[in-house]
Amino acid sequence: GGGGSGAGNGETRREQVMAQRGFRLDMQSRLWFTYRAGFKPIAPSKLTSDTGWGCMLRSGQMMLAQALLHHYLRRDWRLVRDRPPPRRYVEVLRWFEDDPAAMFSIHKIAQAGIHFDRTVGQWFGPDTVCKALRFLWHTAYTSEGTGPCQTAGLLVVEDRCIYKDMAEEVATSRPAYPGLGERLAEARHACSFRSLLVLVPCRLGATQRINADYIPKLAAYLRFPQSIGFIGGRPRHSYYFVGVRGYSTYYLDPHVTQQHVPMKRSVCCSSFHCNSPEKMSLAHIDPSLALGFYCDDKSDFDDLCQRIEHLAKGDSCPILQVQDRAPDYLTMEDVDDLDDDLLMEGGMEPEAEAISSVA
Repeated sequence: GGGGSGAGNGETRREQVMAQRGFRLDMQSRLWFTYRAGFKPIAPSKLTSDTGWGCMLRSGQMMLAQALLHHYLRRDWRLVRDRPPPRRYVEVLRWFEDDPAAMFSIHKIAQAGIHFDRTVGQWFGPDTVCKALRFLWHTAYTSEGTGPCQTAGLLVVEDRCIYKDMAEEVATSRPAYPGLGERLAEARHACSFRSLLVLVPCRLGATQRINADYIPKLAAYLRFPQSIGFIGGRPRHSYYFVGVRGYSTYYLDPHVTQQHVPMKRSVCCSSFHCNSPEKMSLAHIDPSLALGFYCDDKSDFDDLCQRIEHLAKGDSCPILQVQDRAPDYLTMEDVDDLDDDLLMEGGMEPEAEAISSVA
């Protein structure tokens, strides 16, 4: 009996070592976007660094980049050191270069914020960064026809409720004329149900910290196979939270200023990966955050909805719900025009003044 017990313990230890190794490799494979200094000015400002104000924009970049790595390289892809990264990885990384022309650059996101009453250099809340990313998504095309908006849909969820008809509309239509100007950007072609990125801005409590009732629910969402984590953190300190153990969550911290790295022919990717994630109790996070989910296809989206419905069953105050049809006041045409303050007030949402002293 003793030998069998020892073998079992040994197996458990082996499994733990393998799990820790797998977790470390997963974390090191995620793109890590931090404050940078020395890039071209973000028009119309003269800012050449986002230190002190860009942490939510960087957090949004990280969550979006993780979705795109899932999309193009699948969920189980890992970065292997001392081997050239795949072409798709380099392409995704270049889309986030700190350059005015890059698809999801700090320049483009900050400028998109102007459409949502933010000036360049102002701090974003999670709701604003989700809307800025959706704004940019509509022009995220490539000449080969394989760009994000050409092969996937992006849904920003309002009212903490996934409306299946809105999700289907986003997933089954693509830009008819990508790149041919704003007036043609709204023209859509019908297509089969594509991959779908779902972003859910929400506020989980009325004080400076998350309502305790939501903590086990939030931890459960992070364990969904479709989860790509969430962005949020502490007031005016945004992080990208990627995993959970018990009620502690692991995150990538953008509050490190690195020098801008121009991406010429060769890309040095070491400064875009973090070897050691930070850890925080879910009880300490600010209630304003944005969840992210990536669904490979229709069956994966249906599975996500079933998981959300199962978690919400019998819960008088669930974080997320699923409904078949959106209410009349929330049509697809109205979504981009919704007032930024509809979902949340205070907390992580930005104030009127620019922030210049965040650590």
